[in-house]
Amino acid sequence: MELDAARRQLAGARAAEATAAEGEAALQAALLAETGQKAPEAFANWLPAAKTSLAQAGALRAMAADRLDRAREAAARASLAERAIVEEAARRRAADRAARLARDQAAMDDLPLPSVRPPLA
Repeated sequence: MELDAARRQLAGARAAEATAAEGEAALQAALLAETGQKAPEAFANWLPAAKTSLAQAGALRAMAADRLDRAREAAARASLAERAIVEEAARRRAADRAARLARDQAAMDDLPLPSVRPPLA
């Protein structure tokens, strides 16, 4: 269950990081598109707000990337834990089987041997 939850968080973190990266790229493209398109005074008034928006988008992308890294680590830890649990369960099943076979063999060893009569001539 933990691995499934970690995988869901990883998928959400990947989507959030992709959305943040797309938003940042769109703002960068808008900034480049506006360069030289407006009158110098209008561009000078618009530029600080655009830079602020771009900085915020960059910060959001960085936070999303950090969340993605943490989600990857959590998924890796959950995967290792699940693998350890599966291996331990297999080891216990093998030990139980070996013990059962040893008990069965001991029970058969304790059975009396049938008496052997020579064949009738």
